[in-house]
Amino acid sequence: MIIISNSQRDQIVRFIDILCQALKGDDTRTYNTKRLARNLQKRLRDKQPVSADELTAASNRNQQ
Repeated sequence: MIIISNSQRDQIVRFIDILCQALKGDDTRTYNTKRLARNLQKRLRDKQPVSADELTAASNRNQQ
């Protein structure tokens, strides 16, 4: 697992949108790339932002 900031998550979602707009074609590879990118974008959008305090508290609980 890795941790990224909320702003990095927002940038990734934006870049995925740009990628999907830029991909042209109706071949299987393009279709699957867009499908996987949109699925990832949806999962990232569904993630709830976490504050630094909540992250610290969760980390402290896991270390105990």
